Amino acid sequence: MKDLTNEQRDELIDQYVDLHVDSMDHKDLVQFVSLTLKEDYHSLSDEELQCEIECTHDEDLYKELVDNVTCMQTFIPGFHD
Repeated sequence: MKDLTNEQRDELIDQYVDLHVDSMDHKDLVQFVSLTLKEDYHSLSDEELQCEIECTHDEDLYKELVDNVTCMQTFIPGFHD
């Protein structure tokens, strides 16, 4: 095996990633991005997650999403059974 410089290794990785992505269909890409984002967001603190949502989208989106998830747990019949 050849020893690669850091630049050569970076280029090899870039080329492989391009090939890998080109071989993925739309469903595969969506699934990969979704899993990656979920992992990234799970690693954030509550404050960081709130900032990410409010700064990236809309100041009111975090509150709306919190309301959605807390109302779902409160009002779904049979949820607590």
